[in-house]
Amino acid sequence: MSLVDDLTAQLAPSGVPFVPLGQLLTYEQPTKYLVASTNYNDKFTTPVLTAGQTFVLGRTDETEGIYPASPASPVIIFDDFTTAFKWVDFPFKAKSSAMKMLTPSDEPRVTLRYAFYAMQTIRYAPQDHARQWIGTYSGFRIPVPPVEVQHEIVRILDQFTLLEAELETELDARQRQYGYYRSHLVAEPQGFSTALPLGEIFEMRAGKHIPSSEISEVPTDEKPYPCFGGNGLRGYVSEYNYDRSVLLIGRQGALCGNVHRADGKIYATEHAVVVTPRLDVDMAWAYHKLAYMNLNQYKTKSAQPGLAVGKIKDLRIAYVPVAEQAHRTAVLDELDALMNDPSTGLPAEIAARRKQYAYYRDKLFAFEEAVT
Repeated sequence: MSLVDDLTAQLAPSGVPFVPLGQLLTYEQPTKYLVASTNYNDKFTTPVLTAGQTFVLGRTDETEGIYPASPASPVIIFDDFTTAFKWVDFPFKAKSSAMKMLTPSDEPRVTLRYAFYAMQTIRYAPQDHARQWIGTYSGFRIPVPPVEVQHEIVRILDQFTLLEAELETELDARQRQYGYYRSHLVAEPQGFSTALPLGEIFEMRAGKHIPSSEISEVPTDEKPYPCFGGNGLRGYVSEYNYDRSVLLIGRQGALCGNVHRADGKIYATEHAVVVTPRLDVDMAWAYHKLAYMNLNQYKTKSAQPGLAVGKIKDLRIAYVPVAEQAHRTAVLDELDALMNDPSTGLPAEIAARRKQYAYYRDKLFAFEEAVT
């Protein structure tokens, strides 16, 4: 930060101009780069991109009309309806005609990477389904310091971006490791096991309805108890209907079959199947076992998918002695905490880095505007 301040004081002591994006960047329509077929396959070479969260929709074998982005000639892809945007430095094809490709204007006053970071500081959310770049977004102004200052800002923010990418890579590796160990440790064991229906090993029953108006988004003195629905934590309520270690299986919606753990005083709604042990069971083993079973595959094929509790109870699994259960899941618990713990795991570290990044990014772009 100090070098940015020093360079700014030296090269722009009276402030910097603020210039509309439309004067700094030029856009190209994606028409000649649109993919003709959605017959994607991971074996194909060219990625098909969207500027939204998905980013890579798939890969195509089409060889014509490929946008020639590269590290030496990058581009910002911009969704003209949502204003989402991505940095791209590799060849690609586009899916949507609403995408615009942004590059520096013919007489560049900013580097494209600097503009990319500056655009992240724009606080704007479209309120209607309309094209945004020409009429609105291109009019937003960003500070344009001397190029030396731009380079230093990019260098700092690139370091943050690289660190987050490394953490994301580590999280992905841990998830793969978790999948490998889980397939070996909770898959059907050989030898000392007995195949039993889930209904003989566990008690399974739906939770109880509670009005949404009685659920608080945050815990309070009056509503301290976590409330779980079909997709995990919904909020906090004033009463509880379980006071023990339980598992919760989502029973309605496209994500039904997902499995969550809860301990102590909690409230389970009717959208969750509450699982408690009938036999001697290590609940950590039970969690990993049920998650591994991919219960979503047993949902009903209807407009509102759901899980029938009776059908789940009839599924048979290998029941092993509780000591062996605990032994098998110790490693999985460690990996699960590393991947999912909101206070100490990798997601917590990634979230902390993102907050740190946003804080320093906003400070780096807090220039004084030059008076003209």
